[in-house]
Formats: sequence, C-alpha cells, structure tokens
Amino acid sequence: MAGDGRPNDEQNESPAVPGESPLDITTMTAAVSTILNCDAEPPAGEALALLTLQLRGHLNLLISELEQRFVVEGPREVASVKAGIGEARCRLSAGPGSLGPVRHATLLARSVEALCRHFQRLVPPG
Repeated sequence: MAGDGRPNDEQNESPAVPGESPLDITTMTAAVSTILNCDAEPPAGEALALLTLQLRGHLNLLISELEQRFVVEGPREVASVKAGIGEARCRLSAGPGSLGPVRHATLLARSVEALCRHFQRLVPPG
C-alpha cells in the first residue's frame, strides 16, 4: 500500500487516454500461441493453471472492450461480435469439467484468438 492508502500499482498506472484501448493484443496472441502451437507440448500443472487464468483475464478484458465498441459498427459485424462474445462467456462459465484442463484452456485460447481478430477489425492500428 502507498502512503495515501492506495495500492502501489494504482500509483504506477498512467491515466487512460480517451479512445485508446487498454488491450495488449500482442501479449494476448502470445498466450494463445502457448497452447495452440502444434509444434510444442501443451503446458501442464501450475503452468497450465496460470495460462488458463491469463486467458480468462484476456477474455474478460476483450469482452468488456468489444461491448463498448461494437455499437457503432454495421449489423453484420455486431452479430458476429455478439456471437463470439456469447461463445467466450459460455467457455468462461463452463470450467474444465469433463473436457479436462488442457482442452478447456485450448477452447479459451480459441475464444481469445477470435475476439482479438474482431477487435483488430474494429480498432484501426496506430
């Protein structure tokens, strides 16, 4: 905690710039490639648990950001984004269950990948 009662990480945050996104798509796609890379062995144990938490966090950020932005797009794009968000929410609420932790993380990664693509289409680079 800082001397003024706020946690230290709040002091280090830069103020949000209107119109700019807090999303780091590069980091998100790197996390996705960790589990979707066909040439690598999928993570296991604690590494898999941490990756799953990271993917869940990415999805929550993507969903929030896309819900704020898609209202200005055309109806086809809105429908596509809503479908991707709906699928991501289902995967977030499902948990590993009978699928197992690797398959669950893989599905979360696929949703992150899809929502990143939607986001990149909606937000011009730069």
